[in-house]
Amino acid sequence: MKSFKLNVLFFLLLFHKSLSVIVEIEDGQMEGTTMQSRKGINFHAFLKIPFAKPPIGDLRFQAPVENEKYNGILNATAYGPVCYQKIEYDNFEQSEDCLHLNVYTKDLQPKSLKPVIAYLHGGSYQFGSAGDSRPNYLMDRDIVFVTIGYRLNALGFLAIGTEDAVGNMGLKDQAMALKWIQKNIEKFGGDPKSVTLSGLSAGASASTAHLVSSMSNNLIHKVIAASAAITRQTGLKNDNLELTKEMAKRLNCPTDLDEMMKCLKQKNGKEIALAADFGYHQCVVRPFGPVIEPDLGQERFLKAEPSELFKNGNFLRVPILIGITAYEFADVVRNIFNNQTSLKELNENFAEFTSNCFSYTPTEKNSEILRKYYFPYDKIDGRSFDNLNQLSADGTIGYGVHRLVHYTSKFTDVYYYKFSYIGRFSIFNYPNDRPYGVHHVDDIQYTVTYRAFDGRFIKENDPENFMVERMTRIWEQFAKAGNPNNLNDEFLNEMHWPKHDNENEYYLDIGLHLIEKQGLYLKRYSIWDSLENSANNIKFVSVSMILVTFSLFLMS
Repeated sequence: MKSFKLNVLFFLLLFHKSLSVIVEIEDGQMEGTTMQSRKGINFHAFLKIPFAKPPIGDLRFQAPVENEKYNGILNATAYGPVCYQKIEYDNFEQSEDCLHLNVYTKDLQPKSLKPVIAYLHGGSYQFGSAGDSRPNYLMDRDIVFVTIGYRLNALGFLAIGTEDAVGNMGLKDQAMALKWIQKNIEKFGGDPKSVTLSGLSAGASASTAHLVSSMSNNLIHKVIAASAAITRQTGLKNDNLELTKEMAKRLNCPTDLDEMMKCLKQKNGKEIALAADFGYHQCVVRPFGPVIEPDLGQERFLKAEPSELFKNGNFLRVPILIGITAYEFADVVRNIFNNQTSLKELNENFAEFTSNCFSYTPTEKNSEILRKYYFPYDKIDGRSFDNLNQLSADGTIGYGVHRLVHYTSKFTDVYYYKFSYIGRFSIFNYPNDRPYGVHHVDDIQYTVTYRAFDGRFIKENDPENFMVERMTRIWEQFAKAGNPNNLNDEFLNEMHWPKHDNENEYYLDIGLHLIEKQGLYLKRYSIWDSLENSANNIKFVSVSMILVTFSLFLMS
């Protein structure tokens, strides 16, 4: 019996050794693990790799600091903690020690280095984690995939206009992770000269923000942005001091700046994440997010309004693949219609409600233009569901993407799309447990396995298989060449995806077929073009407003 136990132990040790692998970088050695792709291909996974010191104590609310070298062999076989946020994660602790990245690769010593796709998760800059998106589909392709964790909500984006918190810490975390990739990715078989920064929702917004940041120069070579851009109609503020003071009150901290910051640095990170939870009715809001930083001698991530920088050609001119889904936020519209208080507020205080929810400068003229265009009935009721959905989609996602496409395509190659394929697994089923349309996040499920999709996994014999093949190959081809077209690929050979230009307005409709089209929602977006916009004097959600009922959309 004793001999049997020893043999079993010996077998388990050999089995563990076969699943693990050691990689050495400048910071030290790390032990990874082995996973399988959708098609059963083994690949290496190196998880919870720290790229910066934990931002605790005096480092809270500050730019990230380069990590120290490891002692011994770093255990990189399990996912790390998620950054503090309101949302609870089963089986995952939350911590400020969350500045980690995950590297997935099939070949540590390839004949030629592979293109790298670095991925930023979504979540309105308020929640999400690097472990949300798993590469089981993408690792059937010939790439190296990296997912990046970054600080969220007030812990990542508090900005009071002083050295205690200038803002954009979460974006600076991402930039430091990109520097780590440049320094180390060759050891994982990746090409540091071919890094595609990609992201969903807030991750897409952040990916485009890197294009106008000097901190990201020479760190990225292409961008894939799914359903967001930093070029929203309302522009960015210089700080979020008003919200910070309100958050401080919730935490029983004084509002004198020096004393407030001392107090906030002593609070538990989870307390701060919960106190930073603001909202307005049933809408998606981003109370703490990117700002234009004051010049206090620090390295600034954003020095000016991104829209103006893009418009004038002052950005990193790399190939961009960007698009939207057909029905971005239909579930938010359902939440509004199912809540009589919200619906009453929408009808009686249209300007206040829609400007706070759908991101435009709330002048009387602007509100009048939008109500007249989107709503043919005097009363907004059940007949207006799709009308409000269009307003929601355009204001929160579509128009910002439209602006970025039109600003950048004058200077670089831009491939623009609308994702319209309706599979069985839409995130939003309405009204009779059937997909209403292609919702926000629906497109990304064909590229990565997303933890929030309740473990759904598309197998090779599922009817959605062709879309997994198609979307992963589009990403792979774009990461390789900066151009998604590949006539030699059986899943892409029907596709002719022309670059966007402002004269022909080309985009690709990604549905059952890949169809070249022109003029994506131009009439709707022309209404937004006509709105008055004051990027330097924007009325954002006031504290008195954001203390009203709140229901933050989980997948934004």
